[in-house]
Amino acid sequence: MVSLSEFHDIGREHRYSPRLNVLVRAFTWLFGPIGLAPRIRAGHVLRSMRKTDLPEDACVLDAGCGRGLVLFWLAVRNPCYRLHGIEIDAATVIRNKAVARKMRLAHSLTFEQGDLSSTDTAAATYDLILSVDVLEHIVNDVHVLRILRGSLKPNGILLLHLPLRHQEQRRILSAFKNHIVDDHVRDEYLPEEIQTKLEATGFEVQELRYGFGWQGELAFELNNLFWDITPLRILLALLTYPLAWYLAYRDINATVSQGNSLIILAKPMV
Repeated sequence: MVSLSEFHDIGREHRYSPRLNVLVRAFTWLFGPIGLAPRIRAGHVLRSMRKTDLPEDACVLDAGCGRGLVLFWLAVRNPCYRLHGIEIDAATVIRNKAVARKMRLAHSLTFEQGDLSSTDTAAATYDLILSVDVLEHIVNDVHVLRILRGSLKPNGILLLHLPLRHQEQRRILSAFKNHIVDDHVRDEYLPEEIQTKLEATGFEVQELRYGFGWQGELAFELNNLFWDITPLRILLALLTYPLAWYLAYRDINATVSQGNSLIILAKPMV
C-alpha cells in the first residue's frame, strides 16, 4: 500500500524546476503537480516495488524516465540507491539534472539523454529496471526488451506500466469515448500480447495486474476536461482537483478485475 503522505510527495520535487512561475511553484510545493496521470502511474509502480526485495545499495534504471517521478521519490528515501534515468527528450533531461542538483541528489541520481533502441547499457548492471508507458512509443519494442534483459542482473526485476489497448479501455465521460494518444506507434497492449513478448525476450512474468480502474480513469478525465483548450482545462483541473486527487490515491491502492493499464513484474528466466 502507498500511504497518503507518500502519494502526496510524488512529483513535488518539481517545484525546483527552472523557469516555473511563482503560482505553479507554490501549487507544486503544496499539492504536487496538477497533472495526476503521471502520479497515478508512479503510484502503481511504487506499490508494486513493495513486493520486491531490493538490496540496500540497489542499482535502478528508469528506461524512458520522463520527469523522473519515481526516481526522485526513491532518491529522497533511499540515499544508498544508485539511480539512473534514460530519457530521449534533451530538455527534460536538462530540467531533471537541475532539480537533482537543487535537491543535492546528484551524487546518487543521474540522468542521460538517449534512445532506448540504441543506448549502450552495461550488461548485468541493474537490480531493478522500470519503464512507465514507454514501450508503446517504440516501434521495435521486442528489441528494447532484449536490451533491458541484458542489462538486468540474473536475479533482477523488470517492472512495466503499460496502457491497455485503447479499443478495450473503459471511459466514463462521453468527451473521452474516442480519446487516443497520437504518438503511440501501436494500439497499446493486451495482457497476453505483452506476456508473449516478455517470454520471447527471456523474461518470466511474476505478476500482471490492472491499474486505472474506474477511480483512476475518472481522476484522469476530471483532470483533463477540455484537453484541447488549455486555459479551460487548467481551470477545470483546479476546480476538480480535490476529488480527482482522492480518486487517484484510491486507485493506486485498489485491486480491480479490469482497468485501463497493465502493471507487470517479470524476472529473467533461469
